[in-house]
Amino acid sequence: EISTSSTTRFLGTRPVSVSNISLGSNVASLMLSSRPWIGRHDDASGKYMMAPLSYVPLDHGCSFCSDMIREGIVATAGNTLRILSIDSTAIEGGEDEAFNAQRVGLRYTPRQMTLLSVTSDASSNKDKRKVVIAVAESDVNEYGLDAKKAMGLDEEGHYKPAKKDDGDAMDMDDDSDNENAGGDEEEDEEDDEEKEAKKTTIRGPIPSGKGNWGSCVRILDPSNQCTTLDCVEMGRNEAALCCASVRFHSKGRESFLAVGVVAGMTMHPLKQTGSYILLYRVEGGGHLKLLHRTTVDDGPILALAHFEGRLLAGVGNSLRLYEMGKRQLLRKCELRGLPTFVKTLQTVGDRAFVGDMMQSIRIVRYETSHNRLVVLASDPCPRMIVSQEMLDWNTVAVGDKFGCISIL
Repeated sequence: EISTSSTTRFLGTRPVSVSNISLGSNVASLMLSSRPWIGRHDDASGKYMMAPLSYVPLDHGCSFCSDMIREGIVATAGNTLRILSIDSTAIEGGEDEAFNAQRVGLRYTPRQMTLLSVTSDASSNKDKRKVVIAVAESDVNEYGLDAKKAMGLDEEGHYKPAKKDDGDAMDMDDDSDNENAGGDEEEDEEDDEEKEAKKTTIRGPIPSGKGNWGSCVRILDPSNQCTTLDCVEMGRNEAALCCASVRFHSKGRESFLAVGVVAGMTMHPLKQTGSYILLYRVEGGGHLKLLHRTTVDDGPILALAHFEGRLLAGVGNSLRLYEMGKRQLLRKCELRGLPTFVKTLQTVGDRAFVGDMMQSIRIVRYETSHNRLVVLASDPCPRMIVSQEMLDWNTVAVGDKFGCISIL
């Protein structure tokens, strides 16, 4: 009997193809769109369960059985033929296999990341675009890459092995040779210990002074195992704390990368010697080209966001709207007098949800006719905002410093 009630679920952006497969000695469905899905009836709960496969998008697929694989799937992805084996316990939630995770080693601590739409092939006339990930990394009390190289260290802060000089060994007599034989055995043991020690990640030397930072901006390609396309090291004692993808009205569809950088920042007291907004163009499918550097005042830059064809920046306790210029960013309007520091920013339409470091969330609207930013609403309860995520036009979820999640 076919039920008259129906449920709808979004499977992907491509047309859906369905085929029957065998899973756990039961009949299941393989649904292919921009992401593969598995659906089957659960006897225990009596519900129809669906789960995404942690795999690349597939074009076609059907059931497969052999002596080695009793229940499998044979599928095509592009010009490759693939044979898969599905674990039914993962669909029931027994294992965390709903997501395809890849680990990427970074140089510093990641502070923020954003998605960028770039042209994948600059030599082709066709406008082929792909999405890359930009990551802002920084660490306090850390030497930069140039300082590490000057001290004879590698990127991870380990000393490079020194070359041994064997010129004096020819002048040694037999007695010294016997003595060195035992010394060579000790050196071999030490070499083994050094090899074991290198397997453990140990942080390099820590700077003695305050305001020392190591930082870089990295571009990753998620479609190619998250390989690093480009990595730009920041200047001496500069720290990239935030980044955002921005599309200016004057530049059409082109996406630029804006990075908020502070120089010589100390925590106690909280101050810095300079603050800058770096604007990059992504060329050649993932290489960064610096367009210009804009110097700002009134505090550190902790948040950036795209806002109606312009760049919205949280500078200290001020909110500023910038337009792209030839040599630097041009300030169009500003909202001053926020309680402490602008920590988080998210925008939708003409609204901006502004998270304050100590005094929770404020909703700000941009009035085009008067060219000004106006506060529409604010949360009366003080919260030390760490992160936020918009749920709809009027609702936002925030996380504070003490591990609490609030829906406002």
